[in-house]
Amino acid sequence: MSALAALTLVVIMAGPHVLTASRAVVNLPLSAVGVAWGRAHGGTCVVHGDLFVTCKSLDSGFTNAGTTVGNVWLYGNLGGPDRHRHEARHADQWAMLGPLFPVLYGLESLRTRGDFEQSVFERWAGLHDGGYTRHIGPQ
Repeated sequence: MSALAALTLVVIMAGPHVLTASRAVVNLPLSAVGVAWGRAHGGTCVVHGDLFVTCKSLDSGFTNAGTTVGNVWLYGNLGGPDRHRHEARHADQWAMLGPLFPVLYGLESLRTRGDFEQSVFERWAGLHDGGYTRHIGPQ
């Protein structure tokens, strides 16, 4: 059995908690910056059971409905479990792509001409959970 197959088997058998903890560890440096940014912009930051941090009530320092940096979601007053789930998927994207994620996200925004509902990253995070109202094609 290859090392990759063995690792995959261990992760599957260990369950989602291993993946949640792994995401938090990989994203930790960026998450520390995100929390500092959130607090500097008047946010209240809370660590949740899935090790995802929400920094809400920011007076500035985020784009659109919110911005995720590492495991930290920076936003104003737009919360809820659906948005939390959507933004946590962006944290997965940060964990997988690292500092390349915002570059690829920006290039994807150029490709879609700013139509977030066409973005591969927003679709993977879940359009419905993200509050997008116009759905084009399969999610």
